[in-house]
Amino acid sequence: MKKYSKEDVLRQYEESGRIMYQATLDGDYKANNREGKRLTKIFKYFEENREFAFDCIHDMLSSQNVVVRTDAAAYCLALNENIDEALEVLSEISDRKENGIFGFNAKKTLEVWNAQGYLQIYPKKEK
Repeated sequence: MKKYSKEDVLRQYEESGRIMYQATLDGDYKANNREGKRLTKIFKYFEENREFAFDCIHDMLSSQNVVVRTDAAAYCLALNENIDEALEVLSEISDRKENGIFGFNAKKTLEVWNAQGYLQIYPKKEK
């Protein structure tokens, strides 16, 4: 598995978040899916490197990009860490009307968390 630096991760999330934001508004699901795959690879790295993950996620939670903040909060839920902060971030995003579809995404993430009590970022393969 590729080794990541914090700077590389933060740069990739900001770049992918910018692309995904615009792709969502434009209805460009291919670009959105492509970036999502890139970020899932990093999340898998986070699963194996929890201390590194939370060092990165801490910075991501304060990003100016709503996509990055939503992902960071969802990662907290999926990793079962910083739950209160993650729920607060998702609630704030979902409550702000100017976030539009991104607020809806945050709201749906909260609904899944509340219904299941856990969050899964990608489908896990049976072993």
